[in-house]
Order: sequence, then C-alpha cells, then structure tokens
Amino acid sequence: MISIIIRTHNEERWIRECLRRIQQQTIQDVEIILVDNRSTDQTVARARQVYPEIKLVTIEEYLPGLAINAGIRAAQGEYIAILSAHCLPVKDDWLATLIANCEDPQVAGVYGRQIPTSYSSPQDKRDLLVTFGLDKRIQKKDLFFHNANSLIRRALWEQFPFDEQVPNIEDRVWAKQVIDAGYVLVYEPEAAVYHYHGIYQNNDERRVQGAVRVMEVLEQPAAEHENPPLDPHTLEVAAILPVRSLAGSVDANMALIEKSVQAAQASAYIDRIILACDDAALARQAEALGVEAPFVRPAALSQPGVRADEVLRYSLQQLEGAGYFPDLIVPLEVTYPFRPAGMLDTLVRKLAENGLDTAIAAHAEHRPYWQKDTDGVVLTEEYAQARQARTPLYIGLLSLGCVTYAEFIRQGSRLGKRIGVYEVADPFAAIEVREPKDLRLLQLLGPVIQQWQMDRA
Repeated sequence: MISIIIRTHNEERWIRECLRRIQQQTIQDVEIILVDNRSTDQTVARARQVYPEIKLVTIEEYLPGLAINAGIRAAQGEYIAILSAHCLPVKDDWLATLIANCEDPQVAGVYGRQIPTSYSSPQDKRDLLVTFGLDKRIQKKDLFFHNANSLIRRALWEQFPFDEQVPNIEDRVWAKQVIDAGYVLVYEPEAAVYHYHGIYQNNDERRVQGAVRVMEVLEQPAAEHENPPLDPHTLEVAAILPVRSLAGSVDANMALIEKSVQAAQASAYIDRIILACDDAALARQAEALGVEAPFVRPAALSQPGVRADEVLRYSLQQLEGAGYFPDLIVPLEVTYPFRPAGMLDTLVRKLAENGLDTAIAAHAEHRPYWQKDTDGVVLTEEYAQARQARTPLYIGLLSLGCVTYAEFIRQGSRLGKRIGVYEVADPFAAIEVREPKDLRLLQLLGPVIQQWQMDRA
C-alpha cells in the first residue's frame, strides 16, 4: 500500500480536484492522510465529501518537516507519497510513475516535475520552468529534492525523519542525509503535477515576463499541458437567486423569477439553483419552476439597506450547514430579465481558464467622461483620441452576471482580488426591472427583445 500525505491550510479551492485526480490513478491501493494546519475554510469538509475514508491529522503550528512526519506516523504504507494540496497530478499514472523508480533499493526518494498553470504569475512560471526540466536525473551529489510532489520509502524515513525545526527546505536537509548515507535521488519529469504557486520569492516583474516568454517558446509545452488544470465540468456550481417579498419589491413577480431560472437552467455548468426567499408560500410556488428552496431567509435580511452580499453569505451558510459545499457561486438578481444566452457559461469558463477569483459581466464605456477636480469637473485627455483608441471604463453589472468562489461569499463579498471582465455587447442585457411600474416594460417589450436576442445569437 502507498500512503499519500497531503498538507493543507485553507486549500478549499484545490482540495476537491486534488483528491479527484488521486481517485483516477491506476494504482488504487492507497490511503490518504490529510495533515491540516487549522484551516478556517471548508478544506476538511470538502475533503471528506470527496474521500470519506480520509485520515485527518491536525497540527497547531506549521513547520513542513513536522507536518510530514505527523502524517507519516499515522500512515500504514510501505511507500509515502507527499503532495501539496494545490498540486494536481497531470496524468492518471502519476503515482505508478513515481513508484516505478523505487525498484532500485539504492533510490531513497523520487520527485516529479511541477508545471505552472497558464495563469501562474510570471515569477512562478520562470521558477518552475527553470527548476523542473524535461530530462530525468539520478542525483548522487545534487541535494535538490522537493516535497510538493515526491515519494520516499517508509523504512528509510524511520532512519532519517524530516527535520522538524527548519522553517523550510526540510526536503533538502533530508536529501543531504540520505545522499551522505550512500543513497541516490531521482528526478522523474513524467510524474508531473500542475502547481499554481512557485518555489522561490518574486523578483522584478518586467524582467521576469521577458524571461518567461523566451522559456515558453523554447520549451513548447506539450498539448496536454495547454489546458487549465481546473475543468469547469468538475467544479460544483450553485446559482443563488435572492428574492424578497416586501411591499414595493418586484422580486416576487413570477415572470421575473422564471427568466432568471431559465438562464440558470440553460447553463452547462450550474448544478443547483437555490432560491433565497423570505416567504415560504412564494418559495413553494417557485419550486414548480425547478428551483430549490431549502430554507427561508430571515425577514431582517429583506429590509431596505441590506446588501445582497449579506443575503448570499447567509444562503451559503445554510447550504454548507446542510453538508453542501459548492466551489463556485453564481448570484442572479431576478431584476435582470434579459441575460444574453451563454453568458453565464462564458463567465464560468473565463474564471476557470484564467485562474480568476471572480468573473463579472460589465459594460465597456468609451464615451467621454469627466472627473471631479478642485476646479470643478475636468474632461479626461483620452477624449482627444479616436473611440477605438480610448481605454474603456468598465461599468460592473454584478447582478446581471457574476461567478465567484464560495470563499469570498463566505467573507461577505462577491469580489476576490483577481477579477476578469466579460464585456456585454447586448444593449438590452443591462435593462433592469426594479420598480413595479417597470413590469409594464417587460410585458410590452419582453417578447421583442427576446426575439432580437435569439436572432442575434
């Protein structure tokens, strides 16, 4: 049996996909030990959801050698694979390729290639491309070893446990011990993982970008590495529709609710559609459209001045409390009845393919604009340029289209730090039915706009 040690601290974004890829390995006689350093997110819950039999070891203080040793002490395997939670095996023979190198008893450990993602930073790309090349190596003197993606013998670890005092490079300290004892190390590039982070500290951005461009041309990555490691089809995606039934609100209009439900149902990626409603009768009525209403939100969250982000956070708390842990949240305000076909799926793909925290719909504004100054308002200099040469202002349409990770919703915001924009070219998409009198607009123009959108698509 092989024991796989995975170290985690707030890795909810990656742990599910990491475990799924382990489940797809050609070698299945494995156990998984999760060594968690007091994660405050849903890392552990998500891990148990994918792999219920996972062993959990909790540590209070993180030192890499201490964490690995704690995991190995709980392990039963003859061989120990060590993997960072944000490292995703590229192929289903990753584990078999590592273990094949241990047929020689002189091999103390094997470490594999780490491939940057398409959206890793230039510094991280440079570091990983320089460090992890394409040639296999047998190291008799070279002390480099890396525990983000490695495999060692349990019996040898009994002789040479990892140093529990050093704050980093515990792998190289261990490498020196085993090489001094007469063993060798193997670098196996075919046992590759995608690694979002780099292994060194960042340097000058401009110089690094230039170096990366040259290296990427020289290496010409194989076709199987061109796709992003996160597949939108494997992510759990939940759409949440905040609806309030207070007097004067149009949210409770079933025609509006149905429009948003239909947009979510047309998505290839949205798995569940959740209604966050404050009225049980309205919730039952909406369920006939194919939505779920597993809870009724408190009336206090429907009062004027309550931000939608607070409603979304409450909704996620209810879902996670019931054992459902979505990766991505798609908030859908029902006041936008004219969402363009395919927009939601484009947002999901944009987020996954570019390593974004959040992807939003936005209107690109090229018209002249003024900014306040001490002397009044000042026209920006870009007005002197041709329209197509101006840098656009992006007017966010978050309630029309937004895809974000659950971790940000849990923190009370739809927005992470790394944001991508989907430019909405449809002039009708941004029409919002906010007041009861606006419902007449939906009745009169709705069919015409819908037909126009279908013809344009």
